Parts: sequence; structure tokens; C-alpha cells
Amino acid sequence: MIDDKILDEIFPVQDLTELKEKTVGELKEEGFVITNFQSGGIFNTLLMIVLQAKVELTKMLRKLLSYLYVRHASGKWLDLLGADYSKSRKAAKNTCGNVTIYRDSTVEAKMLVIPINTIFKTNKDINHEELRFFSARAVEMLAEDMSISIPVTAEKAGSIYNLPEGQINKCMIHLEGIDRITNEQDWITSEGADEEEEEAFRERIINSWAELSSRPIALKYKNVCEAVKGVLHVRVDDLHPRGQGTIDIIVTSTAGQATESLLEDVREAADKIKGEYDNLLVKSAVTVPQDLSLIITLPRLASDEGIAERVNAIVVDYFKISRNRNLNEIILFDLSYALKKGIEIIKNVKFTVPTDDVVLDKDQVILLGRVEITVEREE
Repeated sequence: MIDDKILDEIFPVQDLTELKEKTVGELKEEGFVITNFQSGGIFNTLLMIVLQAKVELTKMLRKLLSYLYVRHASGKWLDLLGADYSKSRKAAKNTCGNVTIYRDSTVEAKMLVIPINTIFKTNKDINHEELRFFSARAVEMLAEDMSISIPVTAEKAGSIYNLPEGQINKCMIHLEGIDRITNEQDWITSEGADEEEEEAFRERIINSWAELSSRPIALKYKNVCEAVKGVLHVRVDDLHPRGQGTIDIIVTSTAGQATESLLEDVREAADKIKGEYDNLLVKSAVTVPQDLSLIITLPRLASDEGIAERVNAIVVDYFKISRNRNLNEIILFDLSYALKKGIEIIKNVKFTVPTDDVVLDKDQVILLGRVEITVEREE
């Protein structure tokens, strides 16, 4: 919203009593025929209604003024202003990938048909919620196959379905002879995404001016490439990283590391504005798994029921891929604060892995690896 000091200069909101005194004074100077302005009189009541309406109208104008400018608008107002710059908010997108099923032995195994729309899902989380995926087509697993990949699509759109490996481990129907179900590393073929956040959309609208440059500049490449669905952030290195005339475009997806299909979409967008002599390289940010071990100390008499699960949920949320997080950093103080805020009975948090803050190169993305939680009581 526009700062109140600026609004007070444009549309000042007057005190109702002062406004009445001022209005009554002006009426008396003009020789108005009605002279009874006392409270309780008919004219006074009508006058107060009009003055109150004026005050409320001024307040409405103050609010509407913010919606007329890209830097201050929100909601559908921002969408309408974005259309004036030929920009639209990126819609949410479903995650697509592959779930792998395994046999431990092919002895007496038979051909297995996994029908289309077979449901695979995760375990229930602390809120008793699970994420479901539907097979995109029917798949035949021959008797001699030890494993086979099944293409799946998330039930709903959203980045929450961009799961780490090993999370999808159940099937809603019995699969005869199947001993294990999982999503392997790099299982995602197309990243899921949430609807574009307001601040990200606002930034793209404001940066539209860069697209008017006659020759592509770094900000122009960045703005065009970030308009691709599934892209969270783009960094453009135009300081000749591979020699004269070279430009590197580093893509961070909503899942961290960009899939090849997303990189192809970004290359297509970048090639449309590519300079005549520009040598472009579109590549993904590098994901780095980070294991976490921590010791939670509770008061001596406090119950530890469900504490480990709640701690794990807070840790997972801290490592969520988001524009609001510095993806190449782990600040232990921030994580400790999140744990203390989320679970007030915690007395202390000690990290054994890592023991210090982690700060990597700006083109790297830290993902959560194995989590080990130990719950102790104070002595």
C-alpha cells in the first residue's frame, strides 16, 4: 500500500467533529437560512450523515489509489495492471514423473498390467494428509522384469508434489508380486508449481521495461525466462563466462534442479530474443543434499509424544523451495528460531550435523537429505 504520509497529502482524512465545525462556520458566513445546528436537530442529523459519507468516501479513495499502481496493487487489480504490460500471472502446474515398482524375484512371476489412473501415494504426514499421484497410462510389466517405471501425474497442481526420493511408497490397489514401490532420485520429468506469487509477478511487470531494449540485456533475458511455468528463479551471467560473447542462464526450478523439459522451454524462450552474436548456455542450478542431525531438549516432565514428528515437519518446511528462502544457505539460528516458535516447550536445540551455518555458491540449491532427530530431557 502507498505510505500513509503520501496519502495524507493527496486525500487527507478529516476528523468528523472538526469537519462539522468547519462546515457550520462556512454555512453561517454564507447566511444559510437554517440556524439550528445543535445535536438532535433534524438538519444536524442530515448534515452528519453527509459529512460521514464524505469521510468514508475519502477513505475509499485512499485505498483505491494504491490499486492504480503496479508497485502497490494486489490481487485481481495486479492482474488487470499486468495485462496492460502484456503480462499474465503464471498458473499452477501439476508435477509429472515416474514411480518405479520392484520385484525381489522373478520365480513364478507373471505378467502384470498396471491400469491407467492407478493411484500411488505417500505416507500420511503429521496432519494426517497424503499426496496422491495417478498413472498417466497403462503399463505392462513382463514376467522377467525386475522393475519398471510408471509415468504418474500429481492429483492437484502445486509445488508440494515435487517430492524428494523415496516418498511415494504405496499403491491403492494390490500389485501381485510387487515387493517395493518408490520414486527414485531425479524422478520428476516436469516440475509442479504454485500460482505465481504477487511479488514475483509484480517484479516481472516492472521489469517489462527491460524487454524494450533493442539488444538483449541480462535483465531482459531474466524476465523472459522467468515467465516460463515451473521456473522459480533465473540468474543471468553476461560477463563472458565461457569467452567473448557468451552468456550463461542458470535456472532454478520449483523443485530446485531443473528438468531437461523445463530447460528446453527456457531455451525456446531465450532464443526468441537472442542477440545476433550471443552464445547462450541454459543450464540448471546444482542441487546439494544436506543431512541434518539435531538434539531437542525438553523440560524434565514434558511429554515427548509427537515431538519428533513435529520437529521433522518444521525442518521440512524450512527447506521448502521458495523465493522467500536463500536456497544456497542454511542458517542454524533461523532454523532454531523456527523450531522454538513452532514448539514452545522446547528448551534447547543443538545441531550435530552440520555444526555451523552452510553457505554455498549462489548457483547451488540446498535440499534436505537424511534427518536424524534425538529427543532428550533436561537434567
